[in-house]
Amino acid sequence: MKVSEIMTKKVDVIKDNDLVTKARAIMRDKGFRAMPVVDKNNRMTGIIGRGDVLQITSAKSNLLVKGLMRHHVVGFEDEDINAIAKRMIDNSIKQIIIVDKKAQNKFLGIVSALDILSTYVNDEYISKVDVVEKIMKETLYCEEDDETSRIGKMMLASGLTGMPVIKAEGKNKKRVVGFVTLGDLMGKGYRISEESGKQKKMKIKNVMKAVVKYVTVNERVNNAAKLMAKNRILRIPVVDNERTKNLKGVADVEEILRAYL
Repeated sequence: MKVSEIMTKKVDVIKDNDLVTKARAIMRDKGFRAMPVVDKNNRMTGIIGRGDVLQITSAKSNLLVKGLMRHHVVGFEDEDINAIAKRMIDNSIKQIIIVDKKAQNKFLGIVSALDILSTYVNDEYISKVDVVEKIMKETLYCEEDDETSRIGKMMLASGLTGMPVIKAEGKNKKRVVGFVTLGDLMGKGYRISEESGKQKKMKIKNVMKAVVKYVTVNERVNNAAKLMAKNRILRIPVVDNERTKNLKGVADVEEILRAYL
């Protein structure tokens, strides 16, 4: 399947000379994980994501988008989606900007890792790896009473979009009770800074999703992919079984895509 069949063409963009606070407000209000950045002539100059805008330490900042944006990785309309998936994995990114092949600064659309995963699921692609245990990774985690300030910094420093929330129940027992993402923090107006007062004391339990999606170590990769695509999630906790829900690791969209290639 070609990129042109699944890419999103109508995409909100942000100007490189706009304030980062404007980008943050748009992403918070519309739930965007990232936004393409263009110059005054609407030519592609970069991309900015949640992790970038959350670094702003004040509700009022004069920092411009071009001061925080990252280099964008591009693709073309006539490329096969498997090639785009591989490029995402090789560059450890979750969105690729689609540009005109002849004028590569001309923005045409965007493709996300979840767009590709949804295509694999809908078209009934078969994973080359059978069970989740073979692709899961170790992950950082937090507890309900941890402060959002510390956990937010931990996620950004580790390049994570989210982490499981656990309740310790004895030696090496980490029962999954929720999940928290950068989007959850952003939705509460959180900023990475040396906060004081209410925000510094805010607990993870006040922002996390208490009803969490998870899979067991023996779950089929295809089923995990369906769950992630349906719920538009990038990372999913892996537990030992349905009864104890003891955290064993995490399966992220990168590893799921890799299992299909």
